[in-house]
Amino acid sequence: MTDLFKSELLRFRLWTAAAALVHAGLLGFLTRLVDLAQQPLQVYQIFGISYAVIGTLLGLYQMGSYRRPNQWLSLLHRPLHRLRIAGALGGAAAALLLAAIALPIALVALYQDTLTARVVDLRHWLLPLSAWLVGLVGYAAGSYAMVANRRHSFAVVVLPVLLMFTQASGLALLAVELTLLAALAGLLALVFRPDPVAMPRSFAAAAATALPVQAGAYFLIWMLGFGVEMGWTIAGTHPLNMPVPPTGGYIEADRAEGKEILLLGLAGSRDPEAALWREQIALSDVVTRYPLRGLPKRGELGNVAPMEFDDGERHLRWVFSHDRMRFTGYGTRDGRARGELGVGDNLAAFRAPPLQYAGGYLFNANAAYQYDSGQQRIFERVRLPQGEVMASPPEPAGDNLLALSDRAAYFYPGREASNGVDLLQPLLRVPMPGAVGNLSRVDMIELLDGYLLSFTYTWGAWSGELQHPFQQVVRVDGNGQVREVARRTLNLDLPVAYTTRIWWLSPVLRTLCLGAQELYAGRDPLRADPQPVPRAMVWLALVSCGLSLLGALWLAARLQLSRRQRWLWVVLCGAVGVPALASLWLMVPPRETLPVAPTAHPQPATA
Repeated sequence: MTDLFKSELLRFRLWTAAAALVHAGLLGFLTRLVDLAQQPLQVYQIFGISYAVIGTLLGLYQMGSYRRPNQWLSLLHRPLHRLRIAGALGGAAAALLLAAIALPIALVALYQDTLTARVVDLRHWLLPLSAWLVGLVGYAAGSYAMVANRRHSFAVVVLPVLLMFTQASGLALLAVELTLLAALAGLLALVFRPDPVAMPRSFAAAAATALPVQAGAYFLIWMLGFGVEMGWTIAGTHPLNMPVPPTGGYIEADRAEGKEILLLGLAGSRDPEAALWREQIALSDVVTRYPLRGLPKRGELGNVAPMEFDDGERHLRWVFSHDRMRFTGYGTRDGRARGELGVGDNLAAFRAPPLQYAGGYLFNANAAYQYDSGQQRIFERVRLPQGEVMASPPEPAGDNLLALSDRAAYFYPGREASNGVDLLQPLLRVPMPGAVGNLSRVDMIELLDGYLLSFTYTWGAWSGELQHPFQQVVRVDGNGQVREVARRTLNLDLPVAYTTRIWWLSPVLRTLCLGAQELYAGRDPLRADPQPVPRAMVWLALVSCGLSLLGALWLAARLQLSRRQRWLWVVLCGAVGVPALASLWLMVPPRETLPVAPTAHPQPATA
C-alpha cells in the first residue's frame, strides 16, 4: 500500500508542482490588487468550482489510466485488499490536492496576516481546508464516474452541485462537505472491485448506487422543461417575451413601475378615498423597496457582500472582523493599522456581523448603525424588537425613513435621523400581510396625514414554491391605524403543471433535495416555506408514481433480478416515481436468454 501511494505521488509530482505554482502566482497577483478575504460570495463560488473541476480531472485521469481491463485486473490482483488499494490511490490524490489547492491559499492567508494590516479571521484560516474538501469531493465524483458503469455513473455529478445551494455556513459548511465526501467515498468503495459494472448484491447497496442516478434523472427531466419555454419563446407566446404581459398576473406586477403597481392595486378598491389616492399617486414620488434574500452570519466562510467601508475624508478603510466583532481600520494610502471601531463611545462589540455601508447605514440582523466621520464612532440608530430580523435597512421615504423587518414596515423620524446620533424610536409600525420570503416589493407614497403602502407577494411563483401570489394595499394614518383598502389575487402566468414539475415528478426526491439543502443549517427567517401544491398536482404525482410502478412491473420481469429484488424495485419505483424507473432501466442489465436451436425437419426419402 505504501509503495503504491509513493508511486502515485511520484507519478503526478511535476503536474502538482506546476499547478501549485500557478495557483500561488494567481492568488498572489490578485491579493496585490484586492483583498481576497473581502470578496463577495460569487468570487468564492468561482474559485470553488475551479477546485472541484481540478479534483474531477485528477480523478478521471488517475482512474481512467487504471480502468483499462488488463491494467484494472493487474491493479486489483495485488496482495492487498481492494479497499486498501483504493485508499492508496485516494490518499495520494488527497496529498496532491493538498499541495496544489490548500497550500497556496494558506500561504496567501499567512502573507496577509503577517505582512499587511488586512483582516484575517479564523474563518479565513478554514478556507484552505474547505477548498481542499471541495477538491476531494470533485476527485471522488470523477473517480466514481470513471470506475462505475459508464451507462449511469455520469449522474454522480449532481451530488457536488449541492455545495452551490446549501444553506449551511461556517463549520456547518465543512460538515456538509465532509458528509458529501463520505457519501461519494462510500459509492466509490461499492464499485472498486474486479467487476465494477456488476450490480451490487444487496438491495441496500443497489439503492445507494441508484440514488445519484435517480437525482440525475430527476434534474434532467426537470431541465427538459425549459425546452417548453423555448418553444413558447419561438412561438411568441411566452409571457416574459410578450410586449405587454398578461393582465392581472405576477409578471405584470413585477415589471410595473411604482405608480403603475399602486394604481393596479387600487383598481378594484371601493374605498371612498380611492379616487383621491389615484390623483395623489400621479403627482407623488413613489418609494420602492426590495427585501433582502440573505444576511451575514458570524463565522461564515464567504461574504454576502464585502464587509468594509471607506472614510474618504480621513483616507481610512474599516473592515469587519468576525473574531473581534468590531471593525479594524487601516490607511488606504500607507496600509498601516488604525485601530478598532465598535458601537458607541465604549466601542462595544456588534451583536451580529453588519452588511456593507449602504444608504448611509450599516445594518445587521438586529439593528442599523450610522458612522460619524468627525467623531470616528459608530452609533446605533435603529433597533428592531426582539425576535424580528432586518429585511431592508432604513432609507429615506419622503420626510422620514422606512425600514423593513421580517414582520413589519417601520417609519422613523427623518429630522431626528439627520440632526443627531441617538437611538430612533419608530413613528409607525405596519404589519406585513404575508411571509417576507414571498415578498417581492413594497411601494409607498406619502399622504397628507399618513402613507399608502402596497405589498406585492410574487417571490417563488416562478419556481412553484408560491401558489397564491397577491397584492395588498393598506392605508396608514398619522395615528398609526392600519386599514386594508384593496387586495387582489394575482394570476399564475405559466401553467401550474409546468411550475410545479419539480414537485410532482417525484415528491420523495423533492423532499430529499430540500433536506439536503438545509442540512446542518439553521432556519433562515428571510426564507419562506414552500406552499402546498394544488390538489390536481397531487393527483398528477400519484398518476406519475402509478405509471412508474406499472412500468417497473413490466421492466423488472425482463431484467437480471431475483424475485425479492424485483418486488423491492417495483415498490421503490412506485414510491419515488419516474426517476426511479429510469435508474432501474439504466442500472440493471437485461435477463440473459439462451438461443433456441432450430427444429430439425426430416428430409423426404429419395427414390
